Amino acid sequence: MGGSFADRLDFLCTHDPRGPFTNPQVVRMLEERGLPAPSSTYMWQLRTGRADNPTKKHMDALADLFAVPQDYWSNRGTATTVNSMITRLNELKESGADPEQLHRQLRSFTKLMSQGVAPEALDEQLQTLIRLQEAGVTAATLKRLQDARVTDIAMRAVGLSDKGLTAAAAMIDQVRRLEGLPAES
Repeated sequence: MGGSFADRLDFLCTHDPRGPFTNPQVVRMLEERGLPAPSSTYMWQLRTGRADNPTKKHMDALADLFAVPQDYWSNRGTATTVNSMITRLNELKESGADPEQLHRQLRSFTKLMSQGVAPEALDEQLQTLIRLQEAGVTAATLKRLQDARVTDIAMRAVGLSDKGLTAAAAMIDQVRRLEGLPAES
């Protein structure tokens, strides 16, 4: 990815988890949010580099629309990290994640970065999430594991033999049946 405003804007239009977006779509989305919107022609000029001096109000509006930090346009390190995050979010999109939820996640990451959280740490979290998803761990499973009681039971199984794990699973399956739940969830 190049370092020009046009390169970065085109990357966002092309790779936003909710997109890709055409120039008129971007203008319409800006207008719908009450943000300063350039004309479709000017948007095309910005995106192709034919206009290379966008106003601060347009840069800020576009950063808000795409949920990237305002220094995305001027800081190569920020742009590189954010683009990596967007690429990883799109990997999750390809696996069936909701594009709007992914966009909200990017907005959340941007907010955390503005509060001083290292972008690299956020990118590492995304990498971990992708590895978990590749291993078959769903978001619903992760949510269930946030319950300390469930995690406690799982951690107590660490170190059990195969025979012990089989017995523990059978006991849990029996309790699930008694409570009217399926054997596995």
